[in-house]
Amino acid sequence: MGTQTPEYVHDYIESLVTRSRAAQKQFERNYNTQRAVDEVVRAAGKAVYDNARLLAEEAVAETGMGDLEGKMMKAQGVTLRNWNFMKGKPSVGVVDDFSEPGIRIIAKPVGVVGAVMPSTNPIATVAGNAMMALKGRNSIIIAAHPASARGSIHTTNIIREALKKIGAPEDLVLCIEEPSIAMTTELLHQVDVNVATGGAAMVKAVYSAGHPAFGVGQGNCQDIFDLDYPDFSLPAKMIVANRSSDRGVPCTGDQTVIVPAAREREMVVALQAAGAYIVEDQETIDRIRDTVFPTEAINRAVVGKSPAELGKLFGIDVPEDAKVICFKVNARGREDKLCKEILCPILRYTTYETFEEAVDIAVANLNYEGAGHSSAIWSKHQDHIDYAANLIPVGRFHVEQPTLGINNAIAPPITIGCGSWGNNSISENLQYYHLLNVTRVTTQLPEPIFHTPEDWDNYEMRTEWGTKVRY
Repeated sequence: MGTQTPEYVHDYIESLVTRSRAAQKQFERNYNTQRAVDEVVRAAGKAVYDNARLLAEEAVAETGMGDLEGKMMKAQGVTLRNWNFMKGKPSVGVVDDFSEPGIRIIAKPVGVVGAVMPSTNPIATVAGNAMMALKGRNSIIIAAHPASARGSIHTTNIIREALKKIGAPEDLVLCIEEPSIAMTTELLHQVDVNVATGGAAMVKAVYSAGHPAFGVGQGNCQDIFDLDYPDFSLPAKMIVANRSSDRGVPCTGDQTVIVPAAREREMVVALQAAGAYIVEDQETIDRIRDTVFPTEAINRAVVGKSPAELGKLFGIDVPEDAKVICFKVNARGREDKLCKEILCPILRYTTYETFEEAVDIAVANLNYEGAGHSSAIWSKHQDHIDYAANLIPVGRFHVEQPTLGINNAIAPPITIGCGSWGNNSISENLQYYHLLNVTRVTTQLPEPIFHTPEDWDNYEMRTEWGTKVRY
């Protein structure tokens, strides 16, 4: 390893970008069918899927955050779900043949993608971002987080070996092997498009680098239970399971359960039955607040720790089999730091009197932290679902699902855009189609289009104009 002088950093990154760009041009020139490109995507994803346990073991050992099963399930879930979402979908050549009248759309790569990794998710994010980049015949360079560099580098090398086995250019996927802030910053300035899955400072950096960029926002997911929701038992199990996954590190974990005041005890019993350790002593809750948030920033010592380990920090005896620590928060939004996102298996609940108040609580908590991310509602009433969905500032609003979202058709969540609420460029999950340039080839319509003053008073859509918006 050389001394990381500015000259050394520049030259090192330039050498990576040069290799990456050469591989990308070869990929673009020689892989002209969808099947050929999809085989490359499959090889990358399947390699990580097959090695998920080994990589998860290494990530937990390296970072001390999360757990083996959570990281393994995440790596396998992300790769398999992305493969099923992507395979066969058009990303090469003509991807749309005149669904808009007189317009043929041709997809082309964006080039070299720089991808910044979080320390909390060093495997699945590498795999997911790589699959998305490759689907569009791009190359990708991974900027590993220094705290989880070995895991990201190993994941990258596994993908590279898989590409080599099928004859694809292995330099389509590269990783900075000497990670530092200086290396990542230089990468952001040399590639064509940047993706950041990480903290607010790094997301801001990618948007400031002078290239097109996609970043993510913080999660602080809220669950609203309608006044007459029939049974809390199954939802409580799903919420506790999602919140405890990978020891509470994923941003898609449920954070606050908002429940009718008249049914508070019913929810507490359901959460206990699902594996939640309930804390009711206010002095202990205050101690938890001071430990988790000694300042406005979260205490890194609690991130990704088990409930039993957290209990030792909080001065309480939490059973080893507890899945989450749960307690009531009476305040909302900026009134209490415990209304922020917490990256460990802590679940909070609060109560309301009217449904409108429940929505107000969710909005206040999200506006404190997490606006643009995800939330959920447990309701059988479409008018309540619509009311909440229209007011709650999130990009993903799940009905009768935990806030990760299950069994729906949304694009797989790995890099989650939070729109202008979260200072991001997109308010949906990043996918391969965001990493494509497109050329629109237009032909003249058989009949001329006349625009007349009467059109100002005509609300009918012009039949010669299409409505397709994705590509």
